[in-house]
Amino acid sequence: MLLFKTNLYYVLLLLLLSCSSSSSVITSSLPQNNPYLTSTTLFLQNYHKMFQNFKIFIYNTNTNQFNFETEQESMFYSSLQNSSYLTQQPQQAHLFFLPFSSNISTRSLARLVSRIRKEFPYWNRSLGADHFYLSCAGISNSNDRNIVELKKNAVQITCFPTRCHSFVPHKDITLPPVINVHAPFKNLHAPVKLGGGGEFCVVEYGNSEVLWIGEAMRLGCVPVVVTEGTMNDMPFMDVLKWKEMAVFVKSDVKNVTWRERHQNMRRLGVVARKHLRWNRPSLPFDAFNTVMFQLWLRRHTVRYESVQSN
Repeated sequence: MLLFKTNLYYVLLLLLLSCSSSSSVITSSLPQNNPYLTSTTLFLQNYHKMFQNFKIFIYNTNTNQFNFETEQESMFYSSLQNSSYLTQQPQQAHLFFLPFSSNISTRSLARLVSRIRKEFPYWNRSLGADHFYLSCAGISNSNDRNIVELKKNAVQITCFPTRCHSFVPHKDITLPPVINVHAPFKNLHAPVKLGGGGEFCVVEYGNSEVLWIGEAMRLGCVPVVVTEGTMNDMPFMDVLKWKEMAVFVKSDVKNVTWRERHQNMRRLGVVARKHLRWNRPSLPFDAFNTVMFQLWLRRHTVRYESVQSN
């Protein structure tokens, strides 16, 4: 069974589950039949359409090998290169991928975007809105037109949890962590099991515990995420109903009513876990293909944010 670090939030959870009045926790009292924002039928129809039709063009940046700082980035890039989504005909592409290393300088990145702008017609027609890039480190601020348009218009694929000021909700996408379930962990203790309420795994957003949300769901432990702010960077926010699979609370919450919903939340979490798992090679409905599904949903979204050239 997955284990989590004991902290003061275990005491908080005991207090929370002892209450039965209305809660400030955002949740629904009605049982849900699937973990998706749409019906299962509609999700499968859209997914199949994406799998059959989605095409990505990767720009040639004259670099044979890219250096990524995280395993998620490497997994996504290698999966994309070996996928059926790629096309060598840019006029057939729905979206365009601009690859670069994690340690690229802002000046070098600006020159790269400038070259793409001049050599291809696709950037200028949407100012980069039908482009995406991979960067968990984020891009530094700059007044350069190329950097401004890249950050404001192109979809950033980054890592969960995101770094401050490097994520734009409803535009950007987060990669779920790559978890080694066989890795040793120290100073960890068993999940909380409270009378009649099933098992809950308390994790605090902002530290390494939150990376284990997906694995907790796979093992049937409902995550209770302690966070002081709004969480807009959960993986696959466009696909999964996170509020039906996990509990998000503030440290000062006094009352909750979700104890009786444990079994349904647990079931939905187990169903959704396949979307959070990385595979090599990638498999249908896994993390890579669900990221691609989110990109597919964004293929008609066009934003124009232009600035004057320096």
